[in-house]
Amino acid sequence: MNVQNVKKQAAKTLADISLKLGTISADSVCCYIFHQPKMPKELKRMKRGK
Repeated sequence: MNVQNVKKQAAKTLADISLKLGTISADSVCCYIFHQPKMPKELKRMKRGK
């Protein structure tokens, strides 16, 4: 395999994992009562319920 192909495949895998983690975190809440950070608008669009 070419080095460029390996880099592209690794970047694609990392992007897929990041997207899935973003979706999961959009549907969850912070476990600390007093620290719930503001959710970005882009992340709110990823919520399953809406």
